[in-house]
Amino acid sequence: MLGVSVDFNQANQAWAEKIGITYPLLSDAQRIVSRAYGALNDDPKMAEDPNQIRTYLRSKRAWFIIDKGGVIRYTKTTPPRELVPNDELLKVLSELK
Repeated sequence: MLGVSVDFNQANQAWAEKIGITYPLLSDAQRIVSRAYGALNDDPKMAEDPNQIRTYLRSKRAWFIIDKGGVIRYTKTTPPRELVPNDELLKVLSELK
């Protein structure tokens, strides 16, 4: 099992330690995975809109849990600054074990 985040490795490590995650968290700083999963705000029209330019080429707040067979078992996208409760994520992960 592994996780992917657009955060840098140090931020991923701190978050993992805080909630007790023991599997690797990879950094997607180049947004390759975010783009592949449709979680990247990459519509060029956003760059032309003063209200949206700050979110252009930023990842949406999205979570995907994928099992060992490559099947997406959980997905959630939330508005900026809204988090999915850790308990919700941990519950889904524990059901996969």
